[in-house]
Amino acid sequence: MASESHEEKSLLDSRSLSEYGSGADVKNGSTLSYQNIVYAVRVRKKGPCRPADEKVILHNVSGIMRRGMNAILGPTGSGKTTLLDILAGRKDPGGVKAGQVLLDGRPLPINFKCISGYVIQDDIIMGALSVRENLQFSAALRLPRTIGNKEKRARVDMVINELGLEDVAESKIGTELIRGISGGERKRTNIGMELITLPSVLFLDEPTTGLDAFTAASVMRLLHQLSRRGRTIVFSIHQPRYAIFKLFDDLTLLGNGRTIFHGSPERALKFFEENGYRCDDRENPADFFLDVIQKAMESVKNDEDQAVLALATKYMSSPICKDVLADIEARGKPVSPTDDMAFQRRQSAGYATSFPYQLFEVSKRTITNLFRNPVLSILQWVMSVVFGLIIGGIYFQVTDTDPTEGVQNRVGALFFLVLNMIFANMSAVQIFVRMRPIFKHESLSGYYRVSAYFFAEVLCDVLPLRIIPTIILGSISYWMIGLSPAADKFFFFLLDLNLTTLAACALAFLFSSLVSTEAVATLLLALVFTMSMLFGGLLVNLRSLPSALRWLNYLSIFRYSLEGLSINELKGMQFCLADERINGTCIGPGNSTGNDYLVSQGFTNDIWTTQIALGSFIVGILFLAYLRLVLMKKNR
Repeated sequence: MASESHEEKSLLDSRSLSEYGSGADVKNGSTLSYQNIVYAVRVRKKGPCRPADEKVILHNVSGIMRRGMNAILGPTGSGKTTLLDILAGRKDPGGVKAGQVLLDGRPLPINFKCISGYVIQDDIIMGALSVRENLQFSAALRLPRTIGNKEKRARVDMVINELGLEDVAESKIGTELIRGISGGERKRTNIGMELITLPSVLFLDEPTTGLDAFTAASVMRLLHQLSRRGRTIVFSIHQPRYAIFKLFDDLTLLGNGRTIFHGSPERALKFFEENGYRCDDRENPADFFLDVIQKAMESVKNDEDQAVLALATKYMSSPICKDVLADIEARGKPVSPTDDMAFQRRQSAGYATSFPYQLFEVSKRTITNLFRNPVLSILQWVMSVVFGLIIGGIYFQVTDTDPTEGVQNRVGALFFLVLNMIFANMSAVQIFVRMRPIFKHESLSGYYRVSAYFFAEVLCDVLPLRIIPTIILGSISYWMIGLSPAADKFFFFLLDLNLTTLAACALAFLFSSLVSTEAVATLLLALVFTMSMLFGGLLVNLRSLPSALRWLNYLSIFRYSLEGLSINELKGMQFCLADERINGTCIGPGNSTGNDYLVSQGFTNDIWTTQIALGSFIVGILFLAYLRLVLMKKNR
């Protein structure tokens, strides 16, 4: 396959990475040092009213990550991902009980998450976009506007060449419906998204997860080559084979949150041998280290791992650890407050681009993704036409000569229109659920403001998938049903349906932001919609509701929508038999008016009050959804 044929290509490029515009000077590299890091989380006890315990994940870990390949190894639950996230500044700072992390001897700058690179374990890139388009998105938002478009395109081309992605640069990443690139190429594209900013420090969480042995080795060789260009590569990894292990420059071994060893792989073998653990010449050292630590972790006594503690104690008392601590002390000399403030000011610039530019770029990506996955939008439009024809056919040209039939059919048609406007838009619940991993990573990495993402996603979903189908359905059904021919009433009808649609979507957006599982969000949304329908004024007369429940009708989208449509259609209308009508006026005992029905149902609001209520629902609920995204925990 073409995707595999260039896995072994030389990924070195003769051009300097700093040749294209501004960026970090990766030739000099950066050094991360950390000392006495203690990280703990609160764990709830089973049972009511029992206080939470504090569980320590990392115990006084220290070390240095220099330019080159810095691997963090350990069995599952050893704390390697936690350490990686703390070094990258992506862990909840409230859990760090002690210790500090320094970048070139100074505290981490405020925007370290934005100026470093971080590749998470799962591939989170837009599948409907090509490799080049994903990289261009990263370049557009993460590089300052002072770098021109020509330079940004050159930066993208440079990264594509550096990662060996030339053959698949125009290929789609791949979705459930679109066949895309290979797993190794996806991983390299994820790495490329971070390399756009030319970071001197690149973090990777389990970069070989989900890859076959050949592809995993290819990705790690790529990282090794990048490290030889001056980058500090820090990554957690689980059980690498020997071809990968020999690429490591420095090795950190963890067990139960304790440092078992920190230094070069060669010194690690010597350290373990000196403490009674000899690695066979034919055994993979990485497997050997993990086996020793795993066996030590399994010997638990009184909730304290004595064997791991013994290994950690031997390391702490070794000359290797003393050398590391001395190096950390030398690098972490105090700086004057003035120098430190100047350093922070230089490093703490805000977003690279403005809000309007971010809104434009995120909207462009969302629209592109929408048009390349047209199934949902086309289905929405087709279903609008079909449902409009169905409801128009069922209630075709309703009569006004029969008082009972005339009112019942009109109200029934309006009810089913409102029902469709609300329940047909439950698909909006997926907007933030499916994009949550991408949003959290990109927001944390400084791609865009939360407001730019929120408005782009909402606007690009609402217009093509909600407003247009609503106008289609409303236009077809209104004239087929034979509702009032007055133009002002028709446009009010469309306004009410669109506000109803937007209110339903706003609720869907809110649940989408609150819940991380689409099925749960859909279930909760259906429950709310059903309760709203129950208190909508048709299934239960509002005047007959118990006083303890009557207030719920003020929270019903159904109530305001149906009331507005009913007033618009029925107010001032007269219903009577043909032989009881003279010159357009009903006479005789069989006549009735639309006003009588409105009063009987408790629909006594002004017609515009219903629309103001719907508009207030939309604004208020959208604000809550936006607030939820702002407050969403993005640190790991």
